[in-house]
Amino acid sequence: MWRFRGTPHYLDAQGDRLGLSKVLTDRARHNPELYRASVLLGQLSERYHQAPKDGSRAVIFPAELAQIRGTLGQCEQELGKLHALAAAAQTMVDEAHRAFGLEPPERYFRVQCDFDDLPEPADLTPIKLTGARTAKAK
Repeated sequence: MWRFRGTPHYLDAQGDRLGLSKVLTDRARHNPELYRASVLLGQLSERYHQAPKDGSRAVIFPAELAQIRGTLGQCEQELGKLHALAAAAQTMVDEAHRAFGLEPPERYFRVQCDFDDLPEPADLTPIKLTGARTAKAK
């Protein structure tokens, strides 16, 4: 049976897993994206526990299931924003290390994507579309 335990439980476990100090882990609790996801998951947890069960699986009617999918979609959007923030911060810090002739430190964690095939550091220069390029793209 699913039981949502709230942000501190999950954040402490991930902080320990990643080797982060308790102070850093505690400061991460105030992230707005994480807070929004936590609120949405808390609401879903209430729905789960109020629904009739077939074993450990909630029995949900199609209309309510569509609402639940939408709420989980919102959670996925918050998760995407958190990944984008982490990846951007990682790239910025790595570039700063290289600017001073230092190698980025070995980390126990890294933000990667299934579509990563860019050389390090990622070339994040914005591409300016000109009239000829946009016409060619169409």
